[in-house]
Amino acid sequence: MTINEDIRVVGLDLDSTLLKDDKTISDRTKQVLQKAIDRGIYILPATGRTLTAIPSCVKEIEGIRYAVCSNGATVLDLTTRKELYSCKIPKEDAKKLVEILEGFHTMYDCYIEGRGYTEYRFYNHLDDYRVEPQIQMLIKQSRKPVENLLDEIERMDCDVEKFNMFFYDLKKREEILSELSRLPFIKVTSSLFNNLEINAAECNKGTALLEFARLKGFEKGQVMCCGDGNNDFDMIRLCGVGVAMMNGEDRIKEAADYITYSNEEDGVARAIERLCIRMQEDDTKRK
Repeated sequence: MTINEDIRVVGLDLDSTLLKDDKTISDRTKQVLQKAIDRGIYILPATGRTLTAIPSCVKEIEGIRYAVCSNGATVLDLTTRKELYSCKIPKEDAKKLVEILEGFHTMYDCYIEGRGYTEYRFYNHLDDYRVEPQIQMLIKQSRKPVENLLDEIERMDCDVEKFNMFFYDLKKREEILSELSRLPFIKVTSSLFNNLEINAAECNKGTALLEFARLKGFEKGQVMCCGDGNNDFDMIRLCGVGVAMMNGEDRIKEAADYITYSNEEDGVARAIERLCIRMQEDDTKRK
């Protein structure tokens, strides 16, 4: 495989990719990101999170101005909050989805206009759905609790970026995944062992990244990405250079052009050094 010497856009999944397990970024990784930015490379978080859930340790890196949010539902300017691209679930389809999800034993929320919304009955009982403590903290920080999600979608009168679901019973999760996958107007992925994520059928991180690159005048071969989970598959497959984390799922590693070290071993920094800013140290494994 021939690697384009001129990588100009790098999309980085956050959880278990750029972020360490404790949700921080190592000093080494920060330094490498800054070096890439100083060389004119666009570094974009490419996350399933909403805008408001992107951690400060990412936003504070000087030069990170754009982000792919909600699995590619939006590409946002972090300074102005202007949308450069969007691929959302139409409001009426979103309302149908709420009615469908009501038939399942699951905690669910939705992302609208850069923020998560969930009902108090879920927000106050996250333990009932096997939500891990760190994720509970993220939910408390980034979701607005409401009485009725359907009413909130109607009130806001706009399309929905994404739905997210958590399950206590993992067998039920697989059954519901099979059922939801039959619906033609949505795409179902996941980023955690006990969640499902629902986007518009055409929505994914890879398409969003390539659209950003096109808007900036770059080609597919000038786009690199790093990811670890199921919701990164299209991004890894579609971008010019797809890099999987060593801690990633087997499916992601099989689809990748390169496999780097884990998120606990500065895997993102090592990949950028090797493939973007051409350091001599060869820390990234070629498949």
